[in-house]
Amino acid sequence: MEDHEDVNLTELTTYQLKFIDEYMKCGNKRQAMLNAGYKGKGKRSTVTSSAAKLYNVPKVKAEIERRRRALAEENMIDSKQIVNRLSKMFNGELSSQFVTKKGDVIDVPITFKNQIEAAKVLVNILGIAEQNNKPKEEKPVTQKLAEDLEEMSKMFLEQSKKTAVEVKGIPEPEKKDKE
Repeated sequence: MEDHEDVNLTELTTYQLKFIDEYMKCGNKRQAMLNAGYKGKGKRSTVTSSAAKLYNVPKVKAEIERRRRALAEENMIDSKQIVNRLSKMFNGELSSQFVTKKGDVIDVPITFKNQIEAAKVLVNILGIAEQNNKPKEEKPVTQKLAEDLEEMSKMFLEQSKKTAVEVKGIPEPEKKDKE
């Protein structure tokens, strides 16, 4: 692939620059497209498709990568820390502390919804979704990751159900036999 590291901002249109600015704020192609002023009257899938096409314009992609590198250099936090934190969220290893009306401090585990959101962000950061679009000979590793992610999701769903029951102090419902 050709190296576009030296993209001149004057080579980008005002719309492309606005899309890049919005994408850097939210990290979501579709939302960035809408925030940049997309006026299409199409379906959701049309907006998503148009956003993906704009994102994949070599000059646009190169500018996004340049900005990402600049942000990484400016900030003390690095991608390993982000991935580590998201992994802990996904694995349900994080909790929040709340004070009850009686003044007791209790740990409340991360919600399953937040675990799923962490998984979605991890998929984007690690490029798992993009890797699944590669030719078949390159799929085995990503297929294994996808299967592992699905298996872990099932485990965490079961775990979160048990934890929710324990946190709320509600006894588990009895299973009724169907006759």
